[in-house]
Amino acid sequence: MGDRLTMDRYESELRRALRWYPRHYRERHGDEIVATALDLREPDESIPGRAELWGLMTAGLLTRIREFPPLWHWAGYRFLGKRVPYRYRAWVRDDLTGRRYHARNVVWRVLAPVIPFAVFMVPLAVWATMASGVDPWGHEYTLGFAPKIVETLAQCFLLMAITWWPLTLNNFGERRRVELLARHDFYPNGRPVRWQEQQEPGTIARCERS
Repeated sequence: MGDRLTMDRYESELRRALRWYPRHYRERHGDEIVATALDLREPDESIPGRAELWGLMTAGLLTRIREFPPLWHWAGYRFLGKRVPYRYRAWVRDDLTGRRYHARNVVWRVLAPVIPFAVFMVPLAVWATMASGVDPWGHEYTLGFAPKIVETLAQCFLLMAITWWPLTLNNFGERRRVELLARHDFYPNGRPVRWQEQQEPGTIARCERS
């Protein structure tokens, strides 16, 4: 009984460290990694050593970084629904089938105008206001509710928001998630699809990966 409890604790610590790996990697290699570590552990060890856990955590984090798509591919996928290169499709599968995907999608859609607004529009609005000879913190040429620079930034952000958000209304919901999975060759449940050439030349058929 004591050996069983020790084994369960040892294994639970290993699996906790494996959470640093991407989910698809844990599903494919997690049991193998745990089984190998259990076979190699010393008889008197009740929990994995700090070095072993640190090694798993570091390797998992590096794997996540390596499999994360480049920024331009990520932005195209996240905001425009573009297909990412094949080597990053496992990351897409984890994203689309993960918990709170719909919540993350809504947050990114709402925050999308903020990024270009902060990077481009804020400096441009400040420069344009000062170049025109108007006091940025004065109330000249304003509605009287806030300083000139504040009203200018609010108008720019509102213009970007009403332009962007209506264009992305079709990027929400389960239908959109299933569409993106299919675009990356996955079934709605996340299982992969294999493209296999039939005997007739130039004909392609889909079949489930065994």
